Amino acid sequence: MTLALGGLVAVTALVSCKDEKAAAAAAAAQQMHPVPVSVMPFVQQDVDIYSTWFGHLRGVQQADIRPEVSGKLLSQEYADGAPVQKGDVLFRIDPSTYQAAVDQCSAAVAVAKAAAMQASAARDRAKQDVERYSVLVKSGSVAEKMYTDAFQILKETEAGLAAAEAQVKQAEAALENAQLNLDRCTIRAPFTGLASKATVSVGDLIAVGSPAPLTSMSSIDPIRVDFTVPAKQLLGKNLAEEKPFGDFELIQEDGSVFESKGTVVAVDSEVSKSTGTVSCIGHVPNAKLNLRSGSAVRVRAKIDTVKNALLVPSRALISSMAHRYVFLVNPADNTPICVDVQLGQEVTIPVKNGDGNMVPMLMQVVRGTVKPIEETLRDYGISSPEEAQVVVEGGQMADRYAKVNFMMKAKGAQGGFGTLVPTPFVYTAPVSTTASVTAKQN
Repeated sequence: MTLALGGLVAVTALVSCKDEKAAAAAAAAQQMHPVPVSVMPFVQQDVDIYSTWFGHLRGVQQADIRPEVSGKLLSQEYADGAPVQKGDVLFRIDPSTYQAAVDQCSAAVAVAKAAAMQASAARDRAKQDVERYSVLVKSGSVAEKMYTDAFQILKETEAGLAAAEAQVKQAEAALENAQLNLDRCTIRAPFTGLASKATVSVGDLIAVGSPAPLTSMSSIDPIRVDFTVPAKQLLGKNLAEEKPFGDFELIQEDGSVFESKGTVVAVDSEVSKSTGTVSCIGHVPNAKLNLRSGSAVRVRAKIDTVKNALLVPSRALISSMAHRYVFLVNPADNTPICVDVQLGQEVTIPVKNGDGNMVPMLMQVVRGTVKPIEETLRDYGISSPEEAQVVVEGGQMADRYAKVNFMMKAKGAQGGFGTLVPTPFVYTAPVSTTASVTAKQN
């Protein structure tokens, strides 16, 4: 019994000790100093939604320049990689063989035309004989056989003239073909653009059908950009009557935005079965020829507008596993309120700080997860987003306070672990903490 009583006394002493520690902790908690946090209201405004897609540049017109006749290359008339105008000479091939063919065909045309002239004269004589004999036959001055013979000769001379005229056409066709081959010895630019480095040198023997082109050309003003857009971003758009979106920006490989905006000129009629995207073609003005074919780029365009969106500073967001939330200051007791949010577009806009100055800030569009944020605010007696106090700086401490407050109240505690002191957000520009080596010494 003594042992049992001693144990009971020990347990009672232990419980008493725990109660005293809990009471001391509660007293200390109630004496915790409020934590100052920087706050600002929600920003509510229309927000343009942008999307970015990957693409690559190419010429609106692209062509491999290949020879149409064989021969020795006499000259290259352009500088490698230089801009050329439509019709400018690029290469010259030795024309001597083709000039000889033109001369030969010209002579054949002359001979054929002379033969045609003789055939025409013979036909004319035969026609005159037929006309004369037809009159004499009617008067009985000549026999009908003479008229018949003259008519037969007319038919033969007409056939001879037709054959001679066909020879002329054949000779002229051969001359035209020879002249085309001679003209092909001078290779010209088919359009205005950039001509790449030549793959041949002066003196090389060039053959028709060679696998490698002499050079390549690309028309790059405007320049073409090929990119793909997820099909779900085009839902509800009548692509037969309107463009999928307005002018777009071209973001280059170094992250800079190109000076000119582009426009969509074509949208594919089918959705890719493998990627679920739609191919688009855009044109971008490139008067200075700063953009070149083959470059990888990103295309950025506005695809929608969110009306009356709620925005908070991006740095006000707190992350926990897959959740994102922000903290507000409860107007009733200055305790932190945790609000789960879903993230939307991230934008940089000017906002007013506590000094009344407008400063650019990276802001995040947010919306409620279970119910609209506006309803959550009303549950805490906040009538509008403009009256809410969103914690911009000090969110981590507000997070800890909120968790401990929740646990203490769940165990029946009347007071919370701590409160917040909201202070207006004031933007402070970052400064270097390292003294300049060029600073003047006093």
